[in-house]
Amino acid sequence: MSVAGEQVAVDSKGSQASMISSARSRTCKDEVPDCLSLTNANLTGCAENPRLLALCSKTCGSCYYRSLVDEATKCEDANENCKLWADSGECDANPSYMLQHCTVACDACAAKQNGCARKQKQPALFPPSDMDAMFKRALSDFPQFSPTALSTDPWVIQFENVVTAEEAAIMTESCPKFERSLAGDQLSPVRTSTQCWCGEGECLQNENVHAVTERILNITQVPFNNAEYFQVLKYEPGQFYKAHHDQQSAHWSPQGVRLYTFFIYLSDVEAGGGTRFPMLDVTVTPKLGRAILWPSVFGHDLTTSDKRTTHEALPVEKGVKWAANLWQHLYDFKSPSRSGLCLFLGRNSNHE
Repeated sequence: MSVAGEQVAVDSKGSQASMISSARSRTCKDEVPDCLSLTNANLTGCAENPRLLALCSKTCGSCYYRSLVDEATKCEDANENCKLWADSGECDANPSYMLQHCTVACDACAAKQNGCARKQKQPALFPPSDMDAMFKRALSDFPQFSPTALSTDPWVIQFENVVTAEEAAIMTESCPKFERSLAGDQLSPVRTSTQCWCGEGECLQNENVHAVTERILNITQVPFNNAEYFQVLKYEPGQFYKAHHDQQSAHWSPQGVRLYTFFIYLSDVEAGGGTRFPMLDVTVTPKLGRAILWPSVFGHDLTTSDKRTTHEALPVEKGVKWAANLWQHLYDFKSPSRSGLCLFLGRNSNHE
């Protein structure tokens, strides 16, 4: 996942094993007696009031991530130089680091403790029918992209000519810095590509990048702020990403679950590099302008990952594969990301 342009993705095996192991050693229980009423019938209270993630961890389903919850809400300075940095203006110049690690020096305790509270109350869609309706509309209303259903349960739709060669080149050239891709929250041998986040700044503000974003969101009908930043990927010969699933956001995070992945190929590939869905027996061949859209959760139950859309990036055999992900959430992602106050946006918070 991207946090104001910074990195986090997720591998199907997870990447916070030590944190989860520690959490499992605790007794999972609620600390107060009236959690069902406090959290509301559909548990939206867990997201709107992050303090409930500690007080009502059993009801909210946050027991495995209690360490993350505690870290996200604690108020302390983690470095002896925090006051010096704050006095020199770093709280404003580098909020992503300072508000998390120099909370006292930046006088940001209250802001941080409320930084993960969900402000947006209106979800991008409603179960049980909205997701199906979106995919059916994607098939019928966008003939210019030649949509084809590769699977209907779960949905996997392939499009053509979603981006032009010029737009693809601009997306790869506008990204400021490519680094080794992460699987979950760390480097892993299951993922060997490099990547760049098209985050706040020149890349996101580029009119061509904005046009591609709007084109995609016109199909999915997801608000602009609910989408993450484009993750631009580069796979060279021999590079791959083993089978993994994209849903890594808890229902109680401010952005909610990842609803959809819209994956665009920004280049042709001479050999290899396909996207394979092993449970569906579907493999998509890379082609400049081609794109794939699939859900990460069930349309009738948005809190449950649909593991059937587990997928992998097959090794590139010849040439270079350029591609981009646009992950889309049930609620606003960009606003809490820009604030720099919520640690949940930069960590895996879904252990399914």
